[in-house]
Amino acid sequence: MAFRLRVAEVLKEKNISTGKLSRGADIPISTVQRMVKEPNYQPRIETLVKAARYLNVSVEDLYYDDETPVKEE
Repeated sequence: MAFRLRVAEVLKEKNISTGKLSRGADIPISTVQRMVKEPNYQPRIETLVKAARYLNVSVEDLYYDDETPVKEE
């Protein structure tokens, strides 16, 4: 089972920029950019918790199972 980050999708759904997430969640912009551009990147759990809280989602919402097809809208 492989999990991949879906931070880019969540940001797009909520119309939030990487800069706004970085400032609002107190996460370095370089880390946010890696979370968006590198779906296989594994940030620290503390980073994911900060991002999830700021985005008002669960940490699980920041991932999807790579073996399950992603639903397209």
